[in-house]
Amino acid sequence: MNEHAPRKLLTAGRSELATAGGVETLPDHVRGNLYDHTGRDAEESTYADLWRTIVKWRLVVLGAFLLGVAIALTVTLLTTPIYRAASTIEIASEEVQIIDTNESQTSKMQMARADYLRTQYGLLESRALAERVARSLGLANVAGFGFAEGEQPTRAADEAVRRATNAVLGGLEVTPVSDSRLVQISFDHPDRQRAVQVANAYARNFIEFNLDRKLGSTSYTRDLLARRLTSTKQRLEESERAAVAYARQAGIINVGTGEGGDGEGGSGSLTSSSLVDLNSSLSDAVRDRVAAEQRFRQSGGTTTEELTNPTIQGLLSSKAQLTAQYSELSNLYREDYPQMQQIRSRIQDIDRSIAAERARVRNALRSEFAAAQAREGALRGRVEQLKGSVLNLNDRSIQYNILRREVETNRELYNALLQRYKEVDVADGVAASNISIVDEAQAARQVVPKPIINLGLGALLGLAIGLLGAFVCEFMDDSIKTPDDVVIKLGLPLLGAIPKAPGGSNVVDEVTTSFGEIGEAYFSVRTAIEFGTSAGAPRTILVTSSRPGEGKSISAFALANAFARVGNRVLLIDADMRKPTLKVKKGEAVGLSNLLTGHNEFDQAIYATGNEHLSLMPSGPVPPNPAELLASRRTAEVLVRLLEQFDHVIIDSPPVMGLADAPILAALCEGTIFVVESGGRRLAVRRALSRLISADAHMLGGVLNKFNARTAGAGYGYGYGYGYGYGSGYGYGQGARSKATEIRLYNDAES
Repeated sequence: MNEHAPRKLLTAGRSELATAGGVETLPDHVRGNLYDHTGRDAEESTYADLWRTIVKWRLVVLGAFLLGVAIALTVTLLTTPIYRAASTIEIASEEVQIIDTNESQTSKMQMARADYLRTQYGLLESRALAERVARSLGLANVAGFGFAEGEQPTRAADEAVRRATNAVLGGLEVTPVSDSRLVQISFDHPDRQRAVQVANAYARNFIEFNLDRKLGSTSYTRDLLARRLTSTKQRLEESERAAVAYARQAGIINVGTGEGGDGEGGSGSLTSSSLVDLNSSLSDAVRDRVAAEQRFRQSGGTTTEELTNPTIQGLLSSKAQLTAQYSELSNLYREDYPQMQQIRSRIQDIDRSIAAERARVRNALRSEFAAAQAREGALRGRVEQLKGSVLNLNDRSIQYNILRREVETNRELYNALLQRYKEVDVADGVAASNISIVDEAQAARQVVPKPIINLGLGALLGLAIGLLGAFVCEFMDDSIKTPDDVVIKLGLPLLGAIPKAPGGSNVVDEVTTSFGEIGEAYFSVRTAIEFGTSAGAPRTILVTSSRPGEGKSISAFALANAFARVGNRVLLIDADMRKPTLKVKKGEAVGLSNLLTGHNEFDQAIYATGNEHLSLMPSGPVPPNPAELLASRRTAEVLVRLLEQFDHVIIDSPPVMGLADAPILAALCEGTIFVVESGGRRLAVRRALSRLISADAHMLGGVLNKFNARTAGAGYGYGYGYGYGYGSGYGYGQGARSKATEIRLYNDAES
């Protein structure tokens, strides 16, 4: 046989498996991302995953929750109770009038209600009002206000008042009632009675404070108005005297009504009035002249006068009748007929009468036009004469108008000040407050602490911290504990999860028992392998893990037993020639190493079991160079020979990490199963998988071993545990986690 024939045969078998519908060989760029689970985490982060995370780290969540509740309860019990009393007042709107600071005018304006109310809120929180309340109640001499609890009132009076004022402001809260003029004044204090006392005193003092401000403002305004009235009256008298003196000197006669006779300060003159009248008459004359001229120009044709002249209209009507009669008779008589001649003669007489009447109308229009021209010329001459006089008067009236405007300004200012002074004088005698008390504080209610709110917030905060801690722990957790971890964190197809065996039980008995939960779990793995591809289960299967003690050997034995249960001829090979785990007899037995070195026959290395379909091949004597033996062409030849005799060859290989044996064997087998111990570290497993992938291993999937569904969280009670209650501990390898399991298939009494 050719040196490479066995390897080609095995390679062909793997290709046939892929072609027949098995798991396809992945491209290199996909393999590089096969174990990068970040994207898978994002895609598969469902509510069920979140719930499993919470259940998995339930102790962290519960601890943080209880801690939050405990802290909230402690704070609630240690907090000094604070009581709140509230009084309610109404602030009605009022009109506010001010005097312009430029003293140019006095205007009345109403302050916007919103601005006014905001001002009142600011006054309620002012230090001046708080000090007034502190003094009215004598709080400077009360412990907790003027001096601290346990202190003696030995401080200076001003310092005690200052501290009492600060205490009042510290407990005060002003709350406007929305969409109303009501304001709630609240005061917080450890003493119920003191809180009620201060809240009511604040409302009363605010009313008094507001009245004092009003009275003070009114008195100041009255004095200011009195001074300004005196000075304004003096300026008015002086301006009037100056205006009269200048008018006398300039010869200006005021014919104004005081409301603006000529548009300049309400004054005018006879000359100006005459000019205005003449201008009006001239405008009328020009209009009449234009109309007369237009009528005269149109007198050559049919004019309006002709159309409205009754004489002409009567003649035209008679002519029309005769013309119609003449036209009618012309159909009966000739032109020289006497009656026809008579009618024609009468028509000619009417034409002469119409021409004469038209000449008369035209002469009348010419006379009317000439008269209008003469009247216009006379008026225009008179206007030109008066214009010179008015211009001269206007030059002299400039200063007069200035003086008149000053008089009017001073008079308006004086009248406004006098009116305002009367209003202030009346308001000073009737000082009414626009603020009233609606409700006085009756009983204070406790506002601090709030046990229910505190406990609720503590519980929510503790729960939030617990959930955050759970997700942080999950993120930091590098272990493979659940079947989902195999898929999400490793990117391997999950073939099955094997539960923990009851403590002290015999593992071989557990996996070979048909109805045992572990045996059933391995049988489910066999089913997953069988139906995972359309070509059925691979004929050569390698079972390995990242490190010793994860259960790969017992898994290989259990899978071989599961395949044998359905009638397949199965050979289990212990390929771990460094630390063999399969013992078929005491002492050394002929096995794989003997076949690879060619010292023994195949029949000598194969051992029967109680199951006629299951045979075993131990590793044989430990050779000095296991990796070199496995890498030789003899290994492929042995596998080819064995496949002629058995339906399936299952190989228990050494762990991947630190050894070259597993990658060598994986390259020869049609499929590789990777066993992961529940609780194993992802980093080590991923490194082992990377080595296998680099060796062109055909990964069938992963098997999670020693899985405890009860501690894994919600979602694993049935799907991965088959509905049974699991024990604690594992029947084999119960020492250190890294200790390999030894499978003995003989009694100590046997030789």
